[in-house]
Amino acid sequence: MNEINFIFRLLKRIIILGLVVGGGWLYFNDAEVQATTNQTAWNVRNRIAELIGKGDANSNDNSNLHLSDANNSSSKNQQEPTTEQQTSTQTSISSTGRWATNQATIYVNTNNAQLDAAANTAIQNWNQTGTFTFKPVNNQSKADIVVTTMNRSDSNAAGLTKTSSNSLTRKFMHATVYLNTYYLTDPNYGYSQERIVNTAEHELGHAIGLDHTNAVSVMQPAGSFYTIQPTDIQAVQKLYSENK
Repeated sequence: MNEINFIFRLLKRIIILGLVVGGGWLYFNDAEVQATTNQTAWNVRNRIAELIGKGDANSNDNSNLHLSDANNSSSKNQQEPTTEQQTSTQTSISSTGRWATNQATIYVNTNNAQLDAAANTAIQNWNQTGTFTFKPVNNQSKADIVVTTMNRSDSNAAGLTKTSSNSLTRKFMHATVYLNTYYLTDPNYGYSQERIVNTAEHELGHAIGLDHTNAVSVMQPAGSFYTIQPTDIQAVQKLYSENK
């Protein structure tokens, strides 16, 4: 009887070990499984945060902030990019991370028709490049990326993107794009609809994984002056063609 119990326990441990090893192998070798697992983990994290009374402001240790800087400064006398910025010979754009695959679900809800339209146009423009696909969803809990707003006069940024990464794979788990209504919707700061769209494209570039560059690029710190450029398309292609 004892021998039977021993064999039963041994088989159970072997099965559990096999499931763990097999699940781990599948996670690290299947991008779709990795993306689904990350989304589930993020939803569980958010649920726990809600239960203990902590909001989205409390991120994990792997979160990064990306600001739209000079182009979105609080100065009402904004300047066009300098000649040095316009003629930069830089042709590569560094990365701050990436998703498991070159696609992510996205939820837009800024409670502002003008900003919603700008965000949706920016999504369409990125999708048209064929390098990364944003898939709009109607349920925020199912979104990898959320586009929302902030209203902050204490920030010099008209846009901010916050990403959270898996500590093991270093792949993005979630991103939140904030469009700053304090600047974008105040006529005194001179943001045309075109520049608001460019700002949204810039922030979505961060959500894809692109960093700032001084090249003629939507990712230039003076980001609201340029739409998506060939340089940006090449950068995304390179980022997601690499086996990381």
